[in-house]
Amino acid sequence: MPDKRVGVYSIIINAIRVLLLLGLYVGFQNNRKLVMIMSIAGLIVTFLPFLLKSTFNIESPVFIEVIIIAAVYGSLFLIEVRGLFAGVWWWDMLLNIVAGAALGLIGLSIMYALYRGRIISANPFVMSFFALCFAVTVGVLWEAFEFALDTWAGFILQKAGNDTIGDLLSTLFGALVVSLFGYNYLKEGRSGIFSSFLVRLVGGHRKFLGSENLLERSSEDIGNSIKKGESDRLEFKSSLRTNLHTNETDKNIEKAVLKTMVAFLNSNGGTLLVGVSDSGDVVGLERDKFKDNDSLKLHLTNLIRRHIGSHFMQFIDFELFSVEDKHVLRIDCHRSDKRVFLKFYGDEEFYVRHGPSSVKLTGDGLIDYIAHRFR
Repeated sequence: MPDKRVGVYSIIINAIRVLLLLGLYVGFQNNRKLVMIMSIAGLIVTFLPFLLKSTFNIESPVFIEVIIIAAVYGSLFLIEVRGLFAGVWWWDMLLNIVAGAALGLIGLSIMYALYRGRIISANPFVMSFFALCFAVTVGVLWEAFEFALDTWAGFILQKAGNDTIGDLLSTLFGALVVSLFGYNYLKEGRSGIFSSFLVRLVGGHRKFLGSENLLERSSEDIGNSIKKGESDRLEFKSSLRTNLHTNETDKNIEKAVLKTMVAFLNSNGGTLLVGVSDSGDVVGLERDKFKDNDSLKLHLTNLIRRHIGSHFMQFIDFELFSVEDKHVLRIDCHRSDKRVFLKFYGDEEFYVRHGPSSVKLTGDGLIDYIAHRFR
């Protein structure tokens, strides 16, 4: 069955292209060069997603493309002919709100890309606040660009100081709404709204962005941690889902990984290294037979959401590293401010760390621990 979202996207994008072509024609007839230039620029932008998909096989969520392209159209083209809408007081405000929302999405995507690439370490609030600041900053730069065109080229893009302030407040509102929405998305560990293009860009340019050395240092840190052995803040697991004795997928192996994560969350946090045996030998994750690294990460994400809860994703970071030419999954679990239960096929279990092992609490021990730990 055809994707209705793609159908709506096609209608919107083609409608924008028709209006831009009309604007190009009107600009040519009336010798309005700025309208012509901006119409051409807008048309080029509407084809960028198609070019990225066909040339580099890079695809971003449909509704983000619609919002961004609509904002570009509104900012680059309608802003020049908004005299046609002088009687509609809310028109310019609406365009700037949409532009602020689009810029907020771009800011969130940049922060998520840097976070996923382990270039930065930030919580959902900081990432959302950056998206807000990013959108407002670009909005200020755009107003400065309009001012420059009015001053040097004789255009009349800004009517007065109140118009500039109104534009910035509208941009701020749109960015604030998206930032709040993005905060909830990040807190729940979801990533569907973010631009896959920016995420891949970070992954493909680690050296330029400075994360290549970070990953190398992290691999060295993992090696040093393995030498120290397991402790109350560090544990090893040989695989994520495969029983190495039978060489078959085993739900109990997945449960063992999740059990340790829950114990770390309920205690003082800790690190789980998957792909390392109890004796400290690096066995790698190849026997888990994932088709690629993204599939492994998606599988772990789904396990966490299903058996621990999406709202605890904010306390969990994980990444693959190369150690002794093998892949090791590092899972960092931070101390949770809420009690965490492992929900595994009908059972709910509560674990904490006791020395180098995870201990299940029940009865009075569970009640007392929760009463003292989660006040």
